[in-house]
Amino acid sequence: MSEGYDMLMNVNAKKLEWKFQVYVVRIWENPNRYNQKEVNSIEMVLQDIKGERIQASINKGLFKKWRGFFEEFKMYTMSNFIVVDKMEKIKTTRNWWTSNFSHRTVVVRVENPSFSLEPFCLKPIPKLLVAEKLDDSQLLDIIGEVVGKEDPRDIITSKRKETKRMVVVIADLDNNNLDCVLFGDMVDQIVPHLEDGRVEPLIVVLQFFKPSRWNDKVSVQSHFDVSKIHVNPDMKEVHDFRKSLLGSVTSNSVRISQVSGHGVQSGAAKLKRGGVVVKSIEDALNSTEEGPIWIGGTIVSINAGNNDWFYKSCRKCPKKVETPIGNRYECSKCGHTHGSASLRYKVEVMAYDGTGSITMLMWDRETTQLIGRQAEQIKDEDCLEGEGYPPTLDNMIDKKLLFKINVKTANINKHDQVYTIMKICDDEDIVEKNCPMEFISNSSDVLTENGISNSMDVSATLANLKSDNNSQCSVDVVEDSVTSLKCKIPTRRALNGVKHSVSLNIDNEEDFQLSTNKLGQKGGKKRILAAHCLRTRPMKVLKFHLYFNLSDIRSTLPGN
Repeated sequence: MSEGYDMLMNVNAKKLEWKFQVYVVRIWENPNRYNQKEVNSIEMVLQDIKGERIQASINKGLFKKWRGFFEEFKMYTMSNFIVVDKMEKIKTTRNWWTSNFSHRTVVVRVENPSFSLEPFCLKPIPKLLVAEKLDDSQLLDIIGEVVGKEDPRDIITSKRKETKRMVVVIADLDNNNLDCVLFGDMVDQIVPHLEDGRVEPLIVVLQFFKPSRWNDKVSVQSHFDVSKIHVNPDMKEVHDFRKSLLGSVTSNSVRISQVSGHGVQSGAAKLKRGGVVVKSIEDALNSTEEGPIWIGGTIVSINAGNNDWFYKSCRKCPKKVETPIGNRYECSKCGHTHGSASLRYKVEVMAYDGTGSITMLMWDRETTQLIGRQAEQIKDEDCLEGEGYPPTLDNMIDKKLLFKINVKTANINKHDQVYTIMKICDDEDIVEKNCPMEFISNSSDVLTENGISNSMDVSATLANLKSDNNSQCSVDVVEDSVTSLKCKIPTRRALNGVKHSVSLNIDNEEDFQLSTNKLGQKGGKKRILAAHCLRTRPMKVLKFHLYFNLSDIRSTLPGN
């Protein structure tokens, strides 16, 4: 560089007569935060001969003068700037200063550049994947081959703007994969290149993308207007990448595969490979670290009543909606209004694995996955007791699953005993492969502890109830049997009205029917002991769910 030009690394706010010879490596327009159709400023990233960078800004007062003047990857000489610290949360460079154009700024295009341009500061994918602490305030450049794609989908942003979202998976030369989330026009830009059966490599350069880590998974995503995707550009970096990728061999295999909504590095895929540590419920309850963990367990209880297993939500997003305004519901998140709200699951369940039991909150996606029906489809189902949750939810009882739960500070401090379910896996082979030994060894008797079986042989008890003889003793037998179940439930949780799964061996179905009717005949309105009967074996062994309140049972027996 000729003498007389300043280095970007030396810039500070102490003078105005700065003079640079630089390339423009990125230029974009920032919209007004209150009016997206109005341009607030023109932003640029400049790079000098030493590879140092600085962001330059042209405010709306000078917008007409400079709009259309600059081209990316071209060299200019620039002089006279006002240097300020914008204190931006998201940085395009590691230089905290910003050069603001003023009315005295002079710019001249250089037709014969005095040094070559290296437009990207490429970040190796492995460094992102293994980073102990991810700096999500610094935007990055990434190069890779597109090896996977999701279907694009329409979304509504928090600012009530409709846009598109799509995930593509890129890989480096060592097959390290990284999910890239694209928004808006970038989706339209890349979709035409993702045709089925493509055998030529699709190489992209992601410029100024934001790194992110969520649920232990690292990805990058476009960040408003500053990010840019270069698809198969005619650039040295891309030519070198393609040459190393293919060598002298031409491949005829399909290079881009369709992936699920969770990407090729999803939790299910890792579980299938045995790459995830699944902890016991006891370990989860004693955890002192925040964040997601996998546990295994069998659903043994549904803690729900008549109207607390669902919530009313917006019809376009999962946001809860409150009391309607007039005759319409308005979503505070996406702004959508509708005459009726949607119903989504919000079910509190308990699971057991042989080391303990845990209370968890299961949301709409996971509940629908398990029972196969939407909340609105089961809302009006009749319940045996006249109130309570719909019987279809009982399809979840006794299911052995893997749960990905979020351990929060409130859980660790015991302020909140309910853990949120983030994801489930109900694939039997994957569950068996990943479950802790404690879970496997206790899978035959879900509620067994210290030699106490969860199966109750109540044929004698039912006979006594039928004949009205020794009814107090009969209830004591039931109470003793239920005690082993209750001891699995944290005492801080209310038991009344909670549905539990218990296996009963019954010799005579008529005895079973008469005895339950006997319990319910006094009082009429109180259904104390009821059952949903399902045959689980050819012989007369019936599985049903007890709704119990022992004090109420006693009050309905003869002599009370």
